[in-house]
Amino acid sequence: MANPGAASTTSIHPIQLGSNQALRLIACVKSLNLGAAGDTTAQVITTSLFVPTQVVIANANNAGANVDVTAVEVGVYPAASKGGTSILTAAALTSMTTTTYVKVSNASNAATAQTAQTLYFNVGGTTTTATADVYVYGYDLSGPQTN
Repeated sequence: MANPGAASTTSIHPIQLGSNQALRLIACVKSLNLGAAGDTTAQVITTSLFVPTQVVIANANNAGANVDVTAVEVGVYPAASKGGTSILTAAALTSMTTTTYVKVSNASNAATAQTAQTLYFNVGGTTTTATADVYVYGYDLSGPQTN
């Protein structure tokens, strides 16, 4: 069979997605400081309307070493200081005592579409020195890009 030529797709997401792959990364914070209470912001990645479905918290560590962060609470919100309809209501990082443990949580309000362009990752119940990576996944409802 002859080569039909280069494949091409049109996508509003920086990572090329097929039409059957709508679940994607909405926002993330790498090395979220678990030692400082308050909000850390992250920009929503190329969507104006989304439904968050899961939040994944991974790689909790202290300079690469295991650290117990079970007393730390992390939540994700569309407004500062836990404002707006929560994406993930703040909850303790139960069982996170090693760098290999990953916490996968369903979104608190998975039936509520969000329009926020900045998400606030809120930390409470801090530990002395630790960081973690936090990823928000969901469905992009903003529709295809029009030319």
